[in-house]
This record gives sequence, C-alpha cells and structure tokens, in this order.
Amino acid sequence: MRKSEKQEVVANFQNALESASGLILSGYRGLTVKDMMELRRAITAAGGEMRVVKKTLFFRAVEGRSEAAVQEYMDGPVAVTFVSGDTVAVMKVMDTFAKAHDELEFKGGWIEGDAFDAKQMTAIAKLPPREELLAIFMASLQSPLVKLVGVLQAVPRDLVLTLQALAEKQSGEVPVGA
Repeated sequence: MRKSEKQEVVANFQNALESASGLILSGYRGLTVKDMMELRRAITAAGGEMRVVKKTLFFRAVEGRSEAAVQEYMDGPVAVTFVSGDTVAVMKVMDTFAKAHDELEFKGGWIEGDAFDAKQMTAIAKLPPREELLAIFMASLQSPLVKLVGVLQAVPRDLVLTLQALAEKQSGEVPVGA
C-alpha cells in the first residue's frame, strides 16, 4: 500500500470517527465470507458500518482522540463497527448473530466517550431496549402515585359502602351479598 493510499484510509477512519457515537471492536476469526456479508448487512440495517481494519492505520486515526482508549482491546484480527445511531441496537444485532456463530466475539468498544471491555460490551448488549428501560423507569415513578390515589379513594368509597349497608339494614332489606 502506498503512502497516499494509507493517508486516504486514515482520513476515511477519521471521517467515520467524527460522526460515530460508538465503536464496537469484534473478533471474527473463523467466520466465512458468507457469514461476514450476512453480519455486515444486519449491522448496516441497524445503523452501523463494519470494517476490517489494519491496526496501525487505525491507531494513526485515533491518535490524540478519546477513542484511542480502545487500542488495548485490539489483539488479533479485529473488525471495527462504526455506529452513528443507537450503539446498543447494533450491539444487540451482533449479539444475536454471535449466538448462532461462536466465532464472533466482542473485544471491546467505545460508547459516547467511555471505553468498555469485552465483558462490559456483552452485558450492555443484553440490556433491554431503550424504550423498555424508559417504560420500566416511568412505571417505577408512577407506582407510588397510583398507590396513593388508591388509598385516598378507599376512604370515601368505604364510607359510602358503610352508609349504604346501614341504610339497607334500617330499611329491612337484605344486602345483595348476604
């Protein structure tokens, strides 16, 4: 590879890094070309772009940037997935693919300014989707209020039921439930 080609590759990496909200480093040793194409299509559909990188050129591209923290996770053949949207959604696609293909493994990553190792990346990939987490959060905020409303409604409801039972007893009617 000529020097001008190397400079172009580094510039392409730097452009991809500018728009990336996350990087996912993965090992792919043992995957067939067909499997890699399938994985790349799934990643592209989820909002990412997977590239097999030459480490020395990638190191030049991240030099002096916060993304440089991922260099320690780059051992062996590495594919870097640049994500411009929801990084966790792309990680879920990769995790699902990895369940069927043991050759794919997380090596590490960088998400919005923080570096993560392989175990942390796997744990993040197994989190529920963002919308579900927001729903759980909102339900936990609403729960005390719903219980309070139930308690506040119980007092007048019980009073009305007691007065109704007393009125039925005085009029000689047999209550419905008796």
